[in-house]
Amino acid sequence: MKISLNWLKELIDFDMTPRELDESLTMLGIEVESIENLSEKLNGFFVAEVTECEKHPDADKLSVCKVNMGANDLQVICGAPNVQKGQRVVLGVSGATVPSAGFKLEKRKIRGIESNGMICSQSELELGDDSSGIWVLPEGATIGMPIAEYLKINDVIFEISVTPNRADCLSHIGISREISALTGNPIRYPKYEQTSSQLNVNDFVKVIIEDSEKCPRYTAKLVKNCKITESPDWLKIRLQNIGLRPINVAVDVTNLVFMETGQPLHGFDFNKINSGTIVVKSAKDNDKFTTLDDKERQLDSSMLMIADPEKYIAIGGVMGGQNSEITDDTKDILIESAYFLPTSVRKTSKKLSLQSDSSYRFERGVDFENVPNVCERAAHLIAELTGGELCEGIIDVYPNPLKRAELVFRYDRARKIIGADIDNATMLKIIKQLNFDILSESEESLTLLAPSYRVDIQLEIDVIEEIARLYNYNNINSDFSSNIDFGFQKIDKNLTAPILRNNIRQFFVNQGFTEILTQNQTDPKSISLRKLDAVKISNPLGEELSLMRTSLINSSLKVISHNIRNGISDIKLFEIGKIFLKENSDNNFISGISENENLIIALTGNFAPNQWGIKSREFDFYDIKGIFEGFAEFFSLQKIKFSKDNNLELLSSDFLNISSNEKLIATIGEIKKNILKHYDIEQKVYIAEINLSQLYSLKLANKTYQAISLFPAINRDLAFLLPKDIQAGDVLDTIKKIDNKYLKEVVLFDVYDGDKLGNNQKSLAFALTFRALDHTLKESEIELIINKIINKIETQFSAQLRKN
Repeated sequence: MKISLNWLKELIDFDMTPRELDESLTMLGIEVESIENLSEKLNGFFVAEVTECEKHPDADKLSVCKVNMGANDLQVICGAPNVQKGQRVVLGVSGATVPSAGFKLEKRKIRGIESNGMICSQSELELGDDSSGIWVLPEGATIGMPIAEYLKINDVIFEISVTPNRADCLSHIGISREISALTGNPIRYPKYEQTSSQLNVNDFVKVIIEDSEKCPRYTAKLVKNCKITESPDWLKIRLQNIGLRPINVAVDVTNLVFMETGQPLHGFDFNKINSGTIVVKSAKDNDKFTTLDDKERQLDSSMLMIADPEKYIAIGGVMGGQNSEITDDTKDILIESAYFLPTSVRKTSKKLSLQSDSSYRFERGVDFENVPNVCERAAHLIAELTGGELCEGIIDVYPNPLKRAELVFRYDRARKIIGADIDNATMLKIIKQLNFDILSESEESLTLLAPSYRVDIQLEIDVIEEIARLYNYNNINSDFSSNIDFGFQKIDKNLTAPILRNNIRQFFVNQGFTEILTQNQTDPKSISLRKLDAVKISNPLGEELSLMRTSLINSSLKVISHNIRNGISDIKLFEIGKIFLKENSDNNFISGISENENLIIALTGNFAPNQWGIKSREFDFYDIKGIFEGFAEFFSLQKIKFSKDNNLELLSSDFLNISSNEKLIATIGEIKKNILKHYDIEQKVYIAEINLSQLYSLKLANKTYQAISLFPAINRDLAFLLPKDIQAGDVLDTIKKIDNKYLKEVVLFDVYDGDKLGNNQKSLAFALTFRALDHTLKESEIELIINKIINKIETQFSAQLRKN
């Protein structure tokens, strides 16, 4: 943003040089990126008079001119078609640098005739857009006067950079407030004379706010019978000095007051507003609207619009529309000054890829109490400069008044935080100079009401920062010592790193997996795939990061998609991260939000790289299941049970839910094709998502040494015919429980459900391994166990032993 030194001095008295002001603003936290002395840019350019003008003998489009700048005439060659004898012009003499081109003027011959300077256009001096010919000045312009002095461009321009929290500094009054707080000098706020009129704005204008959340306050003034012309020179020069292009007197006034106060304004051609009614409402999805930059925008229901009863006329806080803009034919002007919800303006600006000076201010927060004052200021100035009639009264619709921040400030707390022994009187003086209202005070503390323009001040620590800022950081002695409390203090279990976390991470790294790290935030489309109510972020960086994730699956699929697009299709990855779910419980670390740590494992592509010794195959469901079983065995999970209840929306029919000690801890399976299509993935993806928060709470089996038997093992096979709805895992668990002394291993090695077995029948075949620690097993001992197994399985599962 550009700030004019002359403009500041009109608002407040101070005697700092530009360099001193630069240093003061920097210490106040406002970065000065550059300083430009406008008069220096125009050194060597003077007001002059063309005393003679003749055609060049060797060039049809050139003229040989004699130009007088007070002492004597200079011969100058000019190529402009509009140069004539008797004109007052701007002459650049030898040694001057042309602002627009950057070259230095020198005495030289053009087609054989000497030229001692250059007669300039507005665009060459960067004082306007007209490049069609030389700039002809009024007849009264003083010959020989430096052009900077004639135009009163004896100004210094500061290019400043303001941090996002300091929206109050995005104006000349805002910077003046900073200087006032530093020096104690009062601000001279712009004044306007009250005028009387028989017309009242309420007889012509009506404002309806349908969405008061996005637009808490809307004010309007009406100026009738205006004459739209060019702005006076003082207004045009003031805008040009800070980098704004003059348009017409009405628009220029709104820009002037905007840069003066920091409150964005918009002027409508009132006669283009149907029924004189302004309706502030949300747009409808897929509606179209053409903005002032002649681009058609597609809207959605989250965007706030300014409308009349029949059409949209502006995007609230962002940009006006072509259908209501002020032109040379405009007679009646409606001035809008409003407060729009910062998050709403920011979202709209981002979605439309449309950032304006107005949206830049609104999305950071403007002074909600100053909204009507700014409207009055602009309306009076427009009426004065256009000769219009200002209607009495102001429309001020403010259904739910906003409140200034109230907080308690403690002197001792400030001294401790700042690290300096600042007395109470000094801090109280700074607080008063910052325009805080003091509701109550004592020797220990103050109860304060923050200024309405300081939207960044909400807490005591914010006031302490202001004290340090105005006290001057250079006055605070550096202290690099530390106070460390070695006393024992128990850390909240939610903040303690689980012991197993690094062991789990190392397990998968050793298995050849790649660890990934993704953000906890995600987008609404990804969340909608699982149909869970996600936790919304109040002020997100963008819609793509507006919700807290409810699963690690979506973020993993994004990583897989990215890798496949970059030529890596064989992937084994894992991530340990947080998921967030809404939960009506006060027992959580954050009330109403459940924060769980999950583990995601993902496989896609080929099981092994292509090589001559291994036959290529793709990962399948049993690979992901086997990986989980290896994980469960390594970490001694007890009473593992597989089931097919409650499939996730993201998984196909090939899935399993896994419990340990009757607690659901994991889900494994294949991702559905329609979900993969959403991420542009064309190959199969298998995942396992494990609830580590649940796993951490389980009692894991202790690992103990068990001697290896020196006696031979004996193997037996059993096959059962049983109903198809019986789970093989249930049969397996039942067999294992029958004997734990000699039966060492049970493996399901065959499943058959062909037509020969009959309807709803299947065959399960198990390999049993028996072994004793102290002797070689006898056949009678084994037969006793096998008979128990057969009887138990036939009875419990309506099974039949297959004998062939």
